[in-house]
Amino acid sequence: MKTLKDLVLALINATLILVALCLFLAWQLMSTVDGITDRLTESIRIFAPVRDEVAGLRAEVSGLRADITAMGTQGVPMTRVEARLDAMGTRLDDMQARMDELAALPDRLIDTAIETAADKFARSLSAVRGCEPVS
Repeated sequence: MKTLKDLVLALINATLILVALCLFLAWQLMSTVDGITDRLTESIRIFAPVRDEVAGLRAEVSGLRADITAMGTQGVPMTRVEARLDAMGTRLDDMQARMDELAALPDRLIDTAIETAADKFARSLSAVRGCEPVS
């Protein structure tokens, strides 16, 4: 009977040790993910003023276009200026598209970081168990 009791206690101790190890590894994983998220959020905050400036420039170009159109109705040829404004508008549209891509980038990076961290976590658990999968 004492042997059975000792066996149950050893099983409980081993289970508690494994639970503590899993909790520690999960805590490490979450701190890594939090660090990555904080850095990405800070990076996006850096781009916010640039994005706002691009939006302001686009509004200004639209206003200039309207003014030139009004001048063109008065018989003044403005094709050269309009061409330059069109080129500026195209460049601003490209910049806006890049800013939108950068704004969406953290979501993709966070997803990738979480997937990578989860894979590493699973591999480390397998290594702890001694059952490392065959590559």
